[in-house]
Amino acid sequence: MYRRTEQTFDNRYNQSQGDKMNKLGVISFLLLLVVSVASANAADFQKTKIAVLDFQMQGREYENTDMGSIVAEWLITALVKEGRFDVVERRLLKKILSEHQLAMSGVVDDSSISELGKILGVKIIISGAVLHFQNVIEANARIIDVANGSIIAAESVKSTTAARLEELVVQMAAKIIKDFPLEGYIVNRQENRVAIDLGRMAGVKEGMQFMAYKEGNVIKHPKTGEVLDVEIIETGKLQIALVQDNIAYGDIIEESEDEPIQYGQMVKSVSMTSTPIGKYTHEAPQEEPPAYAGLSEIDSLIEEVRRLRSENNPQWEIIYETLFRRLEVIYAKNPTSPEVFFYYGRACEAGGDIRKANKYIEKAVYYNPKYTQAFEFRGDMNYNYGKTITRARSKRKLATLAQQDYESAAGASTDAAYQAMMYYKIGKVHLDLTGDTAMADQYMQKAISTAPGSEAARMAQSH
Repeated sequence: MYRRTEQTFDNRYNQSQGDKMNKLGVISFLLLLVVSVASANAADFQKTKIAVLDFQMQGREYENTDMGSIVAEWLITALVKEGRFDVVERRLLKKILSEHQLAMSGVVDDSSISELGKILGVKIIISGAVLHFQNVIEANARIIDVANGSIIAAESVKSTTAARLEELVVQMAAKIIKDFPLEGYIVNRQENRVAIDLGRMAGVKEGMQFMAYKEGNVIKHPKTGEVLDVEIIETGKLQIALVQDNIAYGDIIEESEDEPIQYGQMVKSVSMTSTPIGKYTHEAPQEEPPAYAGLSEIDSLIEEVRRLRSENNPQWEIIYETLFRRLEVIYAKNPTSPEVFFYYGRACEAGGDIRKANKYIEKAVYYNPKYTQAFEFRGDMNYNYGKTITRARSKRKLATLAQQDYESAAGASTDAAYQAMMYYKIGKVHLDLTGDTAMADQYMQKAISTAPGSEAARMAQSH
């Protein structure tokens, strides 16, 4: 009896151990599967491999004879920081080019570009030049596809002082990065948060914005049947809040009522431009549509005009004329573009023509009634100008205009933190321009209640 009981216990024990082993085996398999899937996802994303050649030096001589290689080094550093490019190390690049008797700098011709690409194992080569004429330094970069030797994009920045050249090269890197948007898919949606299949390894960072979209009708040639294009249907925008190695989570900040954001849709990164608002900054998305190519170059010219005027340097008038000639070319192709009128307004403000700047912004918001950047910019402009004048009547008029613009910006946005910032700024308008402390307190409280814990609420509480 005892032996049978002992045998039964042994059988049950062995069966139990076998069940545990089977469960462990299943768990191990699942863990292995998860790791394999994660590894596969990580392997799916590959950084774009590029090489940056030394920039050619043209025009006047430079104090530093290695300025071309220095500019290339600045550009490489800025690109590597983004995390989405695999850049050929400069020492290795120099060694390979020397072995194959190819130039380290200069514009490579079509016949040698493919050979160079194969040797380096890169898809993209960035070549360029630094020009020094009169008091202007200009850096130009060309992004070349090694597959066919074609220039797929060209970027340019200018400065009147060599000391600011590094800063402008960083701006140029931002433009180049914009030519390589991150693209992926929405892999999950829970209420107003979505997950995308791109993470830290792909160069995604917290605060980045992505456009969500889906493909619509295929556009084919009526005779040949060749696919010419595919319709893009934008469904909304999302802002990244949490980044992991191979996945990122973002909050929906805009969404189409007719075409909501859904699982399986595609996403593309949207460049961000920091827009000054007094001593604070608000990150606002700013895409430059292909039809408006050249607008981004205007930014550096506007800042150059503003800087030179502040230094009482008469050279600002020369840059100002150049700025408007560039804008006229863009305007001729886009006569109803709100973006073009917005840039006209910014240019006039930089040159001190506030009256004309107001008129251009009025055209910008006419063509785009929800142009928050334009409303906010004009509000800032009138508020800052109001602080420089002494006539009480003029101050009140400018205060009214600034308040209207800030309210329009708040009404056109769905971001509570942004709305709170606009209400805070209205409070500042009344404090600094009208002296109406009761109205100022009212808007400060509105900023606090609209987005408790936001930067605007924190500043409002300190008043």
